[in-house]
Formats: sequence, C-alpha cells, structure tokens
Amino acid sequence: MELSMTPWEHHPALTRDRLITIAQLIQRGRNLALDRFDPNVGCTGWTLGCEAFAFQRHQIIEAAADIDWLEILDPTMQFVFSIGDVPARFYRGEPEEPNTRTLKQTFSELQQLSLFGADELVKLTPEPLYRFAVETDLDGSTTAITFVILGGETPVLTWSIPLDEPVTKVSPLWVEGSEGVELPAPSVGVPTKKKKDSTSD
Repeated sequence: MELSMTPWEHHPALTRDRLITIAQLIQRGRNLALDRFDPNVGCTGWTLGCEAFAFQRHQIIEAAADIDWLEILDPTMQFVFSIGDVPARFYRGEPEEPNTRTLKQTFSELQQLSLFGADELVKLTPEPLYRFAVETDLDGSTTAITFVILGGETPVLTWSIPLDEPVTKVSPLWVEGSEGVELPAPSVGVPTKKKKDSTSD
C-alpha cells in the first residue's frame, strides 16, 4: 500500500523544515568525512564509510543539544533519534532497496512507536520504519537524501529532500525563542574630563 501523502500529512512531527534540517546535518557529516579522505595515508572506501557514519551521527547528536524537537534514543552504533515522537535512522543506499540492517527495528524504535496515539499516526501493518536513505556518487559525495517510510520491506512513502533549500524557520541550531532581540541604540558622545576636586592637594 503506497501512501499518497506527504510525510507531515502522515505525522505532524515530520515537517518539511525538520526533514531538511536532518538531511543537511547528514550531508554535513559526510562532507567532513570526505574532506579528511586521503589515500596517501591509507584511507579506503571502508574507512570513508566508517567516518561518514560517525560524523553524521555526531552532527545529529550535537544538534540535539540545541533543538527541542530532536532527541537521541540510542547513541550506540545502532543509532536511533526521534523527530518529535517519530523514531528514525539513516542508511546509505537507494530508497527502494533497503538492506537487512536497515530493515531491523530496534528496541528503542519499538518503544517510541508505542507512544503514538491512534489519532496521530496513519496505521500501517507491520509497524512502519522511518529512514533517511543517503545516495552517494562513486567518490562518496552525497547525490540525494530521501525520507522513506517502510512497511515491512516495501517503501510506502518516499519524499526526496531538497538539500539546497534553506529552511524557513529551523536551522540546525535554531531553537524556540532564539530569535534576535531589538536593543536600543547605544549612546554616543565625547567623554568629559572629571573636574578636579579643589579640596584635594
């Protein structure tokens, strides 16, 4: 069953800005790994993959400290985070071809999904998996990131994330109440010399 809706119609926590923000964090982490890649010191596709995962994970963990809708559910190598109430993970590969590891549902995901109310979620059987599919070029650079909802092994909703689109209200480090405040203009003038006390020696 393919869902003819947007992610935010499926669940209100999955807003356009939030999905773009997560995708930009993932892309930033991968770019940092590519910047460090040097075959002359022994870097290989394997080391790039390990560092890309670690750096992407680090970007999301760091951002979660400042973003109120982003929470880390499992900081281990399984790495699960939540967007609002929705548990999610990322993987490298095509949206239509999730691998066995991608299809594995962790305990923290199941626990988080149990918190969903019936009115908040379009019910899917089996329980849905929420994933960010990261597609890469031969050199490891990011070519596309797609938000995918999997029902079993089959994608039931895919949304291609516009990586070059600025978010309208939420940047990777934006939090509620962090907007700038207006300050009064500073007073400008020439400082006057203190008059010498005539009683002093």
